[in-house]
Amino acid sequence: MASSNGLSVAIAVLLGCASHVGYVGAASAREPTPGYPEAVIQWGVQRGETCDDIAKVLYGSSSHVGLIQRYNRVACGPGATLAEGTTLVLPAEVTSIPDAKIRSMRPDVRARPAGGAWSPATPGMPLLANSSVNTLDEGRADIEFVDRTRVLLAPNTLVVIHGTASLTRVSRTPPAAVELEDGEVKAALAALRGQTVDVVASGGGRVSASSRDTVVQRRGERTTVAVFDGKASVSSGGLSVVVPKDHGTRFVGRSPPARPRPLPPAPEWAERASADVASIALAPAGLGVLSASWKPAPQAAGYRVEVARDPEFHDLVAREEVKPDIVSFRAEKMPAGAYFLRVRVIDREEYLGVGAVRRFHLVAARASGGVAPSAGEITANPYGIVELTPSPALELAIDGGPFGPVPERIDLLQRAPRELRLRERGGAAAERLPDAVTSLPVRYTTVGAAIEASRAADGGALEARVALEGVEGIDVARRVAPRIHAHLPGGVRSAALAGGDGGLTARIPLPGEAARPGEPLRVRLDVADGRGRVIGTREVELPALPAAPGAPAPARPPSAPVLGAYLPLLPVSGVADVLWLGPTPPAVVAAGAAASRAGGGWVAAGQVRASGALGPLGFDVALRSNPAGDGEAAGSAGWLGARFRAVRLGRSAFELGPTLRLGVPLADAAPPVRVEPGVALGGAAGRLTWVVNAGARVRVGEGEGDAAGDGGSAGDGGSAGGAGSAGSGGPAAPSAQGFLVAGGTADAAPWLRLHGALDLHLVHRDRGADDVLGALSAGAEAGGALFGALSVRVSPWRAADEGPVTAQIAVGFREAPP
Repeated sequence: MASSNGLSVAIAVLLGCASHVGYVGAASAREPTPGYPEAVIQWGVQRGETCDDIAKVLYGSSSHVGLIQRYNRVACGPGATLAEGTTLVLPAEVTSIPDAKIRSMRPDVRARPAGGAWSPATPGMPLLANSSVNTLDEGRADIEFVDRTRVLLAPNTLVVIHGTASLTRVSRTPPAAVELEDGEVKAALAALRGQTVDVVASGGGRVSASSRDTVVQRRGERTTVAVFDGKASVSSGGLSVVVPKDHGTRFVGRSPPARPRPLPPAPEWAERASADVASIALAPAGLGVLSASWKPAPQAAGYRVEVARDPEFHDLVAREEVKPDIVSFRAEKMPAGAYFLRVRVIDREEYLGVGAVRRFHLVAARASGGVAPSAGEITANPYGIVELTPSPALELAIDGGPFGPVPERIDLLQRAPRELRLRERGGAAAERLPDAVTSLPVRYTTVGAAIEASRAADGGALEARVALEGVEGIDVARRVAPRIHAHLPGGVRSAALAGGDGGLTARIPLPGEAARPGEPLRVRLDVADGRGRVIGTREVELPALPAAPGAPAPARPPSAPVLGAYLPLLPVSGVADVLWLGPTPPAVVAAGAAASRAGGGWVAAGQVRASGALGPLGFDVALRSNPAGDGEAAGSAGWLGARFRAVRLGRSAFELGPTLRLGVPLADAAPPVRVEPGVALGGAAGRLTWVVNAGARVRVGEGEGDAAGDGGSAGDGGSAGGAGSAGSGGPAAPSAQGFLVAGGTADAAPWLRLHGALDLHLVHRDRGADDVLGALSAGAEAGGALFGALSVRVSPWRAADEGPVTAQIAVGFREAPP
């Protein structure tokens, strides 16, 4: 009867096999099923079936019962029935494969087979039952079992890999994946049907984790369990406790586990960072920086800092445990990619806390043109290309445009963006959070052009030479496509610039009127890129062509240079208002004002000036208004002058001539009539000119102030004598004075003339001692036909009606400088 029952069971199992067994993925049982190292089938468990029954049906003997546990965490004890309806994944035939393999590892990992010797481990190394794996000081390892359960080993951890077949006959519980002798392991679930991962502690205790993140630490006889996902059952000393998420327990030796307690909470980030927002930065040359800070946590004995390439922290890049006074982290030269930073508190009881996690994205960026982007901005050549490493996790927007996939390259010549914006893909809903979008300003380097030009030997063309600046690393011919534009009589002509490292050149034919002998030709040259953007400009003067053989040269003498300043300073004084004049006056009409601190307060006076020449005879007029302000100064006066250029050598290499000026009072407070004879001489040498005036000034007639006394003089410290009056009470003019004014000019540019002069006066007074007065003046005149002038005069030895410093500003019209 017993034999009949046994046979009926076998028949039932065989019939069940026909209806419940199916092959997955491969047509042949010998071809590996995708996702598995061998061909597998699925088996649906029926009521009353045991592991022995299934092994006999599929493999012909119950001795192969260990194959049932290869991909399934089930108890296969003698007589133990399996849960009806369970779907098992089973090898299609009897095979022998390693129980696990080293999926990935860091240096400093070693392994040994059962009974063998230690040797360096390698990624992909198979691990058979009872093999040992040991991570050293800098080592980490990720062990993957055939059922795709994973166990991660921290540094200084020793584990023993347990086979399944050897434990099947003596245990009613699923075998443990590893035995932890010392160190730390992280148990993670396989992606199959909510299985458990079992870890036994050497010397006693068992952890059965239904979790993607449970950390088991063994130090000496103490085992600590921290659950960060799911739950774990911890058994020791005959008692078991269930540890929920974010709780932990521990036991020593074979003693019962402690009551689960909450783990330390996650630390708070010091920055205003949201867990939903990633930090995005550029990685110039493919290397970037990760940095973060957190607030000190109370009761913290230290922190664990981890950097990984995946959110599960399986692929660890770095792990450090630091002291409680360290609250920041920085990693440099990190390759581009996505990173995850996790910080956990380690409390005083050495429990590992809940992690605070931040996401980082480092985007590799390179800009052509010899300029490297920084982490927070892009500095690039306007003709360059920005190359980015696309990331499926990110999207990019240019300026105010829409977000889209990160492009591999951005042509700055076509787009010329001012800003690049980056965010995580699908981050539109997070834009309201701070820092959801990372803005990267784009700054452009300066590109310029140095231009030289000359007339061709045949005289019929302009030959230009151009050196572009700031285009290192740029394909100039294709990206810049430079052209030169010449503004010539009759219109603008242009030509393409071509050449190599020695510079760019172009030849532009000149129009007929410009190619004839005559005056020099002034040409404005513009260098522009292919889109018309001006890169550089310069005005050049091409020399006149020589007269044709046998033809008389144009008989037009060159213009003589102006000697001295166009508008020398006119002091607000009745004594020192001697002008610095050249033998030939320039053609000028101007108006201005001068200001000085005199008589205890500030005074200012306007002026109108004009001068010109008819051949060697020159004339000048200078009118000064009444002073305004709270100081004392001479009243309104006018000067009329004439000069005759008696000598001129060459093109004003030397000039000499007499001068005569007449001063006329225009107000009651002005000095009386004065006569000023003198002599002027000067010369020019290139851009430099010099002028010397010498003469005397004599007062004609006397005013009321003569009875009171002549005006005194003042040195640096103040007045040296009493101030008299002339006319209706203004400062008195001395009865006679001699003067010497000498100075020079320099043309810094065709439109800019700088000048400086020294003036000395020997003043004779009717009453009182004679005085010697002196001052230095300097100024600048800028412009063309319309020009402006600014002068300053410093008077160490001065008249009483004159301040220590006088400033003059004027604007006017003049004959264009030669």
